[in-house]
Amino acid sequence: MPDMLKLLFSPRGRIGRRSYMIGLIGMVVITTLFNFILGKMSGSLFGFLIALPFPFVVLHMTYCVYGKRLHDIGRSFWPITGLITALIFTMIFIMLEFGGLEYFEAFQKHSNENTLTEEIGKAIQERYQEKLVPGLPWLYGTMSGLIGIFSLWLFFSTPDPKDNRYGSPEK
Repeated sequence: MPDMLKLLFSPRGRIGRRSYMIGLIGMVVITTLFNFILGKMSGSLFGFLIALPFPFVVLHMTYCVYGKRLHDIGRSFWPITGLITALIFTMIFIMLEFGGLEYFEAFQKHSNENTLTEEIGKAIQERYQEKLVPGLPWLYGTMSGLIGIFSLWLFFSTPDPKDNRYGSPEK
């Protein structure tokens, strides 16, 4: 069993398939547990304060686990950056496709005319939410698919059997 702190929080070295899967499971467990705790603490100042750094912690764990597996197959961290960029563009595209453009146009129109009241703002948001809901399965499915394909590619990639510029293979 690998050292979980080193596995999840140190970007150095290489990891094999087994440690990679343990790292992915560890990330899922930590994220799920944190989201559960945060849900119980929603609305509190402490919940807000611990929620601020969490996306960065998850991003760091992602770079550590995926990065070490990429190192094991002789690659740098750049494919992870490409995946994250693809996820961001996918999210933006789907959100704009399912009502986002109309949402921004409506806010812009009322802002330019100085007619944006709280009631108008809420009405615009409710209309946007109605249009966005049908797009959520597309968003979750596409993003999950990209992450799944990337994760499987790393799992099934053949490791570099010799020392490489990232270190020795995991024993």
